[in-house]
Amino acid sequence: MIILIAEVEKLGRNIIYCLLWATLIFLYVMPQQAEAQSRRHRYQQRFKAGLILGGNLSQVDGDGYHGFHKSNLQFGISGTAILNEHSEIGVEFIYAGRGCKVASERSSGLAKRDRLIDLRYMEVPILFRYRPSPEAPSSSLIEAGISFGRIISSRVIEPIAPGDGNTFRDFEPYFDSSEVTLLAGGGYQISRRLNFKLRFGFALTQFYRNPAIKEKQPVNSFLAAASSNSIAFMRNYYLALMAHYQF
Repeated sequence: MIILIAEVEKLGRNIIYCLLWATLIFLYVMPQQAEAQSRRHRYQQRFKAGLILGGNLSQVDGDGYHGFHKSNLQFGISGTAILNEHSEIGVEFIYAGRGCKVASERSSGLAKRDRLIDLRYMEVPILFRYRPSPEAPSSSLIEAGISFGRIISSRVIEPIAPGDGNTFRDFEPYFDSSEVTLLAGGGYQISRRLNFKLRFGFALTQFYRNPAIKEKQPVNSFLAAASSNSIAFMRNYYLALMAHYQF
């Protein structure tokens, strides 16, 4: 009987020791996990990565025509630094088309002016975004910033003898591959991860300047005669609609 009681007491002590160790481990591990989750939460709130997909309608200022008639695809990736509940700074890496498209008036036999100026850019927009109300599953936002772009390819398609007398293909060797663009826009965040934005871009730099004007050639010089088109400069405008998904 005494031996049985001793064995029961020994078993009880072992169970108590196990419970004590389990409690100590639990008290140590849980704060570590909570701290790690807190760090991850802070990191997710502080920095975000995302994907951008959309399109734009573009035109060229200075080409003598009007209207956003050229449609282009644009897509890329983004990174965002959260400053506070109302504001953030975003950096994007985007591939986008620019340029213009002009179609003839089919009713006129003299309107031989079908033309396409197709420019493809890689650009890096840097934007400041502001939300009037704190970020929520749904909220509006406004943004403004500047973009640095570079032409990676270009092409000009036009009639052999344009009806307007301007031969844009002669301008292509003079295209400036670098571009700085002013950006402004707004959007609506429909969830914590997805928002849609409308953005307007206005190039601060010109991708073409008439060499006769740029180099200040005399009016009767050979280069001025070769560049006698009425086009003095060209710069890009565009209106873009895009979806921005953030992880």
